[in-house]
Amino acid sequence: GQRGKGYGAEAIRLILNYGFKTMNLHSINLTVHADNIVGINCYRKVGFREVGRLPETIFINGKYVDKIYMSILENEF
Repeated sequence: GQRGKGYGAEAIRLILNYGFKTMNLHSINLTVHADNIVGINCYRKVGFREVGRLPETIFINGKYVDKIYMSILENEF
């Protein structure tokens, strides 16, 4: 498989670079389900931080999971 090779983090860095440099954005935000540990770790690796969460917002695989809000500012990238 391709997991753990850094491709996801590099793809996110390219998107952030485009958003901050080309589109002149000041902040970029996302939501992720709390059970997506690989995704959360990848977002943290490139500089995103958790800014909030909605508890038990979505029902996945027989249980409710939180929706996590993450954000990164241009000067944090």
